[in-house]
Amino acid sequence: MTSASPEELLSDLDRLRRQARTARHAYWFPLVLFGLLTCASIPFYVSDVTQAGVGVAVLRPTSPPSLLGGEMPGRNGILLGWYWALALTAGYLLSYAWYRRHQRRVGLRTPARAFTITGIVLAAVAFLGPWLAANLSLPYQLIGLPVGDLWVRGTFAFLIAAAGLWVLAWAERSRALALIALAYTGAALLASLYNVANLLAMLGWSPGYGSASARLAELPNVLLPALVLLAAGTGAFFRRPGRGRA
Repeated sequence: MTSASPEELLSDLDRLRRQARTARHAYWFPLVLFGLLTCASIPFYVSDVTQAGVGVAVLRPTSPPSLLGGEMPGRNGILLGWYWALALTAGYLLSYAWYRRHQRRVGLRTPARAFTITGIVLAAVAFLGPWLAANLSLPYQLIGLPVGDLWVRGTFAFLIAAAGLWVLAWAERSRALALIALAYTGAALLASLYNVANLLAMLGWSPGYGSASARLAELPNVLLPALVLLAAGTGAFFRRPGRGRA
């Protein structure tokens, strides 16, 4: 019986580390979960929308500014803000519970606590910060409200989800998840800074003011980030190790 050389031992150790790191990956669940939560938000984006385009943000005394709800014609930003505050919190807590379950099943720990805390804190600040500033008569510049293009469309929640993905990619030590986070961040920024519906004009869909299709003008801005998450999450699900085992 021959003993292994130091090079072989190091190679085996490196292989075992890679296998353990791969077995620890379970990010398909938060990807799919946040993709579904984004799809579930669609009614809030199409409800009472009567015209295409983004209106000028107006801070009404009876309706405090909302980074999560945005300010658009015909949109009930308060309900949208409440939805995202609850959905983001629930999504991060469910993801944390999922990782705890995954840890017990495979015997490998993923430090998902920082991911969960980051997401919940950002959601709380985005939801409560503007309201507190309005009630305390603080200048809105302190909480970044002048950067309207990042929140006026009601897509700021996508950026919070993107921040969570970057933290999770670091926790998982996953290059694949980092690439997914990069793609999703790009989609979230595009949805926040641009009317994605304009890209569909070349396909013949161009909702006009007052038309029935104008109610759907914001759907592309919501569906693009959702599709990125769902596609990446589905791919990660089918590529996960040991998917045939219970």
